[in-house]
Amino acid sequence: MWVYFLLVIAILAWGAHLAWRWKQARDFAPQLLALRQQEGELPPSVSQKEFTDLYLRAEGPRAGTYVYACAAFMTVTLAPVSSLFNSVWTAIWQATGSDPVFEVGTFIHTFSFFLAVMGLTILILAIAMRRYYALMPPNLRQVIRHLKDAHS
Repeated sequence: MWVYFLLVIAILAWGAHLAWRWKQARDFAPQLLALRQQEGELPPSVSQKEFTDLYLRAEGPRAGTYVYACAAFMTVTLAPVSSLFNSVWTAIWQATGSDPVFEVGTFIHTFSFFLAVMGLTILILAIAMRRYYALMPPNLRQVIRHLKDAHS
């Protein structure tokens, strides 16, 4: 139980760190806009709100946020998944004659549980990364070029 409690605390700390990184990126965007406008790379008609939104899409910690969401989801669902797996395992074990080799807590049960959790984790990460790459934002250079063309 203490290990799970420490895991939850680590996830919360990780979430706080990610929120801080998003805030840093949001706070840096107006400075970067002023610098780019001063250098003549962006026209003065580009608004701070427009640039900040596009800058966060391009340079915000999106990948870390996706991985964090997966880790938080797995942390929250670890107990229900464990309970569901053990219920299904016990039902199958009893339906097949209750062979002591396959009893809950034996090596084969523990290894099967490990494989199931790893499979679920890989599936969730694959779905998240597929979504991340499908919605891949442009890089900062492309954002600046687009803004320059739109406001010129």
